[in-house]
Amino acid sequence: MAFRNLTRGLFQLANNRRLYSSISQQIFLRKPIVNQQRFIPFRSFASLQTNDDAYKDLNKFLEKEIQLEKTAQKHPSKLPKIQDFEVQSNGPEVVLTRQSGNEKVTVTFNVTNTVNTSDSEQEAELDAAGQPQASGDAAQPSAQLKSRPTFTVDINRGGQTLSFICSYLPYDYPSAPEHQQQGEDDGKNEQLEDFQIDEFAIHDGEWNEKVYSADCAVIDGELYDKLLNILEEHGIGEEFANQLIDHSTAYEHRQYIGLLEKLQQFSKK
Repeated sequence: MAFRNLTRGLFQLANNRRLYSSISQQIFLRKPIVNQQRFIPFRSFASLQTNDDAYKDLNKFLEKEIQLEKTAQKHPSKLPKIQDFEVQSNGPEVVLTRQSGNEKVTVTFNVTNTVNTSDSEQEAELDAAGQPQASGDAAQPSAQLKSRPTFTVDINRGGQTLSFICSYLPYDYPSAPEHQQQGEDDGKNEQLEDFQIDEFAIHDGEWNEKVYSADCAVIDGELYDKLLNILEEHGIGEEFANQLIDHSTAYEHRQYIGLLEKLQQFSKK
């Protein structure tokens, strides 16, 4: 198995910066208007809408939005299966388990904030067909979105646990595999998903801050390949990666629709 170069994005740090200095300057430079030693308010509260009007407007929007999202669901009644794994979910968290001889394999992930529109745009650009979408696709805002969560793999053996933190490779990764869809003669290729190991550790109890973990970006390439082979032998390979995304995408979409329905109920109170 070829060694895959690991990369980490640092864009979150830049995106999360808040310009407190510029905000503070605006606050201190703004001077109140003084008229006979009395302060005049900057806005008239009589011009504001009432809360009831805002909730009614929100509820009217949600009626259409929820229907659009339900129409866009690819798996409205039954979630895609993940082969050889039992699936349990609790809110946004999903736990996959399987017994492999005397070892128990547990995969855990959370679908919150796992849909990235930029990833979906990259996938569309890398589509071999490269043809523009039909005009009808605009009515389905979530049709092209994918949930690509970071996931943890725990292999429990003899009272100890070998744990991995894994994340999906970006779409523009140079060695990302492709395959031609079966049963189609148009020659359209579909981008397969693959993942990388970010960290690994061995621990007796829970994996917490007291457990040392190794960053796989700096370990020996041959060791990294052997760790990938361990995961492959326990059913965590490319096929698993694609099945997990299918399941996570459908489940995240279901959670999002549920959130919109809760918001609608709140607006009706």
